[in-house]
Amino acid sequence: MAASDLRALAEEAVIWGFPLVFFGLYLDAAVANGVSFNRFYMASRIADARSKAVGPNIDTLNGRAWLDLDQGPQVIAVPDTADRYYTIQLQDMFMNSFAYVGRRTTGTRSGAFAITPPGWSGDLPEGVIRIDAPTSKVLAFVRTLVAGPDDLPQARAINEDMSIGPLASWPGGQLASPVADGALDAFQPASRAKGLLPHQEVAQMGAGFFDRLAALLEQFPPSPDDAVQALRFAPLGIGGARDPGVPEALLAEAVETGISRAVRSVQSWPENGWLRRRNVEGVPRDPLIRAADNIFGPGTQVAEESVFWNLRLGPDGETLSGERRYRMRFGPGELPPVDAFWSLTLYDGNYFLFGNPLDRYGISDRTEGLRFDEDGALEICVQEDAPNGDTNWLPSPGGPFQLVFRTYQPREAILAGSYKLPPLEVIA
Repeated sequence: MAASDLRALAEEAVIWGFPLVFFGLYLDAAVANGVSFNRFYMASRIADARSKAVGPNIDTLNGRAWLDLDQGPQVIAVPDTADRYYTIQLQDMFMNSFAYVGRRTTGTRSGAFAITPPGWSGDLPEGVIRIDAPTSKVLAFVRTLVAGPDDLPQARAINEDMSIGPLASWPGGQLASPVADGALDAFQPASRAKGLLPHQEVAQMGAGFFDRLAALLEQFPPSPDDAVQALRFAPLGIGGARDPGVPEALLAEAVETGISRAVRSVQSWPENGWLRRRNVEGVPRDPLIRAADNIFGPGTQVAEESVFWNLRLGPDGETLSGERRYRMRFGPGELPPVDAFWSLTLYDGNYFLFGNPLDRYGISDRTEGLRFDEDGALEICVQEDAPNGDTNWLPSPGGPFQLVFRTYQPREAILAGSYKLPPLEVIA
């Protein structure tokens, strides 16, 4: 095979295999940090400047669990949340969001859901709903809405009532979900401590990326469609012996270029200066879309659950910075059409929450004391120094920052793209 063809094949394999290798980092980190399988770990507080996660939301009390289905199905039991928004997102080892439990999909009454391994056949007890997992390891993400500081104990109580246990001993054997400070830190890969984004850690694997991909594929066989694509990568040592003439330098270069291509392929389009993220699918068929959707970490929400916009450049074309003052104004009737809630969050230039005197990381429909104009319009100030009155003030750092606007359970106007966010304006 010509070097140019081999290089193209290697880059294609990187894009195809990136989600599995990437998720492998998270699985390895959890094991190394002593995370127990089949047990929820629940945070005790909403994300703040101490959080190690990249781009966390500030709306929900979060939890995670690695499910190990090698010994059979595991049952996730949830309490009645009385219409409070919550969701448990389930991602397989290829980072497909194959199922959701929660307000949008299964309602908010108490329930039990058996997560079954590939090829499992058996009977379920009455009242237990079956969810088939494509791989034997699954990462579950819990997000439970917190209406405000006084509501945190109620959200904690709901998360504590969620449990996991083997189907074989249902309803006994369910493990409670303790809430603890820093409970989710053990789920982060080592790259966080090194100051790297996890996909940058993958890019540094070099030719070892292909060895890691081959090993993971033996443990987690792909879907039939993916398996057909994987057959073409045999010359690279994936599903077969690597051709002796393949230079390691070529493979290492393909890892960097493939991941760089995935980063550039995050699909969005401009709307009033914002970049609107494409509608994310649960199980995308295009490998490049799947890699791009998950390039910055696990837990990317499907569009029906959440749609968001990103802003790095102001209307003057300059990077958002505390050297300027900005405002965002929703006219009468222009607030986002959602069935759950919305929020505007500020991050520093590295996509981490910014510590500030108010400990305020965003503005949402739940922010206490928001001031609306008489006609119902809402104006949000984004700047380093406090304006006259800080109720509608979102503090910024002195240097670069970025904004993310999230909508949860967006209505059709958002999903179809007919609703547009208002622009961010420079006021000084």
